[in-house]
Amino acid sequence: QNQNIRTSLFAIRYVFAINLSMSMSTMKYKSTRDGNREYSFEQALFSGYAPDGGLFVPTSLPSITAEEHLMPWSKLTFPELAYSVLRMFISPTEINDEDLEEICNKSFLADEFDDETLVPVKKLGSAFIAELFHGPTFCFKDMGMRPVIRILSHFATLRNKPTTLLVSTTGDTGPAAVHAVSDVANPLLTIIVHYPHGQISDFQRKQLTTVDSKCVKIVSFEGGGDDMDWPIKKTLLMNSDNDTAGGRTFCGVNSYNIGRPLMQMVHFIWIYLRMVEQLGVEPGDTNFMIDMVLPTGAMGNITGGYMAKQM
Repeated sequence: QNQNIRTSLFAIRYVFAINLSMSMSTMKYKSTRDGNREYSFEQALFSGYAPDGGLFVPTSLPSITAEEHLMPWSKLTFPELAYSVLRMFISPTEINDEDLEEICNKSFLADEFDDETLVPVKKLGSAFIAELFHGPTFCFKDMGMRPVIRILSHFATLRNKPTTLLVSTTGDTGPAAVHAVSDVANPLLTIIVHYPHGQISDFQRKQLTTVDSKCVKIVSFEGGGDDMDWPIKKTLLMNSDNDTAGGRTFCGVNSYNIGRPLMQMVHFIWIYLRMVEQLGVEPGDTNFMIDMVLPTGAMGNITGGYMAKQM
């Protein structure tokens, strides 16, 4: 866990140095350990870790303005906002507008969430509470995992590329990933989830082990919650040009995967827009500042919030 936090902190500091201007049509990614080589979004997403063991970050962050972005975005539904934000980070040459819109809509279907707004933001005294637990597994991980899984499925189908997702979970990530993979039901996309025996709640264990899907395998192991991190990282770094000897790609979707913080940027922007809406403040008003407080583990969620802030 400490190693993950140190790596993520380095990534956050690295993001701070990224230039804030780049056309979405040329969006590329680079490793935190080597800024000279550029990768496509698809390469970064499927690699999980960069080939040199670093983390992927965008080579640049788009700049957003009140007039061009925040004001129009304030009128959008959550799926529409997800599309608008992700469009800035995924080149249309990789995923066209129609496909990306469909991915966002299917990731956030109203009947999969128990609140019509998906992420209600409620005032409590002088603070606001963002409820990120209305998804199918009752955890905020649904917000980032569902679009990530659908994008992976899109590319797996496009390339006819059998892909196995490797996940280590201490409770939240696993159920969100399993539910998303089960929903997609793409035979080209399978998942193996590892959890430490006796160290997750009974409810979370049942969320993992009662899913009826040929695309899902669940494995318990003896040890601590982070003990599978290095074996998974070692397996992912064995991928050669995203293709293993058997023609199968292994991909990690824990918080080190750049897809996770990119998708989680959306709910931070959504929360800001709902707050200014309730307070009667114009989106983009530089005199209005907010502090967001959140619990964090490996810091993937806060990285998404930090990147949104830098934009």
